[in-house]
Amino acid sequence: MQELDLTPRQRQRAALAALLGNALEWYDFAVYGYVASDLGRVFFPKDVPGLQTLAAFGVFAVGYLMRPIGSLVLGPLGDLLGRRLMLSLSIVIMGLSSLLIGLLPTHAQIGMAAGTLLVLLRMLQGFSVGAEFTGSITYATEAAARGRAGTLSSLAVAGGLLGFSLGSLTAALIGWILGPAAMASWGWRLPFLLGAAVAVVGLWMRRGMPETLVSAQAGEATLKGVNLVGPVLAQLREVCGQWRLVLQVIGLVSFANVIFYLAFVYLVDLTGVRSGQPAAANTIATVIQTIGLLLAIGGGRLADRYGMVPVNRWGNALLVLLAPVGLLIGGQGQLLPLALAQLLLVVPVMVTMGAQGVLGVLLVPEQQRCAVFSIAYSLAMALFAGTSPFVASWLAAQQWSAWIVPYVLIYGAAALITVQRLRVAPVR
Repeated sequence: MQELDLTPRQRQRAALAALLGNALEWYDFAVYGYVASDLGRVFFPKDVPGLQTLAAFGVFAVGYLMRPIGSLVLGPLGDLLGRRLMLSLSIVIMGLSSLLIGLLPTHAQIGMAAGTLLVLLRMLQGFSVGAEFTGSITYATEAAARGRAGTLSSLAVAGGLLGFSLGSLTAALIGWILGPAAMASWGWRLPFLLGAAVAVVGLWMRRGMPETLVSAQAGEATLKGVNLVGPVLAQLREVCGQWRLVLQVIGLVSFANVIFYLAFVYLVDLTGVRSGQPAAANTIATVIQTIGLLLAIGGGRLADRYGMVPVNRWGNALLVLLAPVGLLIGGQGQLLPLALAQLLLVVPVMVTMGAQGVLGVLLVPEQQRCAVFSIAYSLAMALFAGTSPFVASWLAAQQWSAWIVPYVLIYGAAALITVQRLRVAPVR
């Protein structure tokens, strides 16, 4: 991969855009998980309280199921028209979706239509992030100086994690200030309305990003009229020929992300419900995720220094050893076990996530990078990571919580096999 001729100032702007722009959009997407129980109570019938949480996490998973569809549209646009345009479009869609969720009438006001509209808006959010995270990682990798791709791409990963922390922090602060009753009644709207505002800031930042795709200007002509459809379809046909790369990326990224969503979304909600202290559970998650930001960046730096494949191999191996213990501890549903579980898992999860992005990007040829990487990553999130809180909730509802260990170890085995087969890593 050829190093782009960017000035130091342009590289700084690229790094800032990768970190903060991704954080602002992922705040919008992630905040849903931290108010899932409140959403379940106001948008779904009250006959069976346990099913309200299950339904709310089902809608959470729907957002991830839409990510492949978004990647099928936005990914090719990133390869044809440039990374900057695609990333700007995604944040506009996200901001509008968050605004509408914040203004949505409840089940008590309009009946079943409320839940239906919530599902549709969550689908739109999922469509938006279909190429957001991977687009940011791709952009950061391409903008990096030689020998710094791992570090800069890990800033994009850290930005996504920062978005989750901001979502957790916002939910916790609003919960502490308003109290559980007001939070359940109307306070859940505030994080979404705030998210619509921060999306405007993210759009402003992205308009000043330098473009990293050399052929972007040549492709801008396709933006006019119906000429856009043909090139997008042609790009998707080329992606079909890269199905082996798609499977490699899925195997590479699924495990760490499954553990992340179980530890920092499912266990947080479970602890909040069982302990009766959701704000405290969110606060614990916020503090530990903030520590994780530095660990993710450290993972990128390790990949630059010691190699992308070795760091991913050892990160996944350590996660295989620690994930079963951490999840069983956190499954007790109390604050101290939650903190212990997250502290146990945060190092292998964050270091692995910080190192896997650059490897996933550089496995794919430049002219197909956004499409292939976005589609593969979105499939992994839709089929596996995004559904993991729902699966864990279902296992708990069936009194089968112990099955969470073999459930996650399947992903661990797939990750180790995938990395082991990557005997020669791409050079950047």
